[in-house]
Amino acid sequence: MDVCFVTNGTLNKTWQENIDALSNKKVLVFGFNGMGLVSYKKELAGETEYFHDVAKLSKQISSVVICGCDTDTYGVFRHSAVVADKGRILGVTDMAHSIDDGEFVAGGNFRVYDTSAGKIGVIIAEDLFFPETARVLTLCDAEFIVCLFKNLDGFMPEIMLRASAFANGVAMALLSKNRVTIADIKGNVSLSSTSDVVNAKIKIEKDFHLISSRRRGLYREFNSGY
Repeated sequence: MDVCFVTNGTLNKTWQENIDALSNKKVLVFGFNGMGLVSYKKELAGETEYFHDVAKLSKQISSVVICGCDTDTYGVFRHSAVVADKGRILGVTDMAHSIDDGEFVAGGNFRVYDTSAGKIGVIIAEDLFFPETARVLTLCDAEFIVCLFKNLDGFMPEIMLRASAFANGVAMALLSKNRVTIADIKGNVSLSSTSDVVNAKIKIEKDFHLISSRRRGLYREFNSGY
């Protein structure tokens, strides 16, 4: 899967300046710098066309476009990402966990997008810290998972990326401002770059293991009662 990550620069600026270089990519991914803050009220009123721009770009390059953004739902703020494929908006994924008190709150559930490039799972920011996030997306048959972070603080996001890729047997990419890291199904970092535009070829593969466990003494099913 040919994927282009834009770590610095807005969607419209990249569209205007690098459209020829983007046309042969299966997937184009922007971080939160792609659109900034999007107001649903203004979008519905036709005052802004952020989502329309994402769809239009995906149609022009005939590819999947994933773009991070902050969304304002009539005063309720969330970290989100919009996904479009060949001119059609497939949906918006919100961060599902809210850690501590802050301006941004938890939003909708996890989702795997069935796109022209394959089945892509999307993780928003701190959702990566919860192991069930990647597990749910993998069980829903995600072939590749993209995680969007606003700003990286420390090494924990990359550690969780590698651990999740290894534990679930799926390639994963972590994109933030000025950085992209890709982990393969073995948990190894296959690419790490601070370039403004990063082109990568993601190897889509499924990792299956036969797992057994040893049980000693009396064992009962969890729901059998004690």
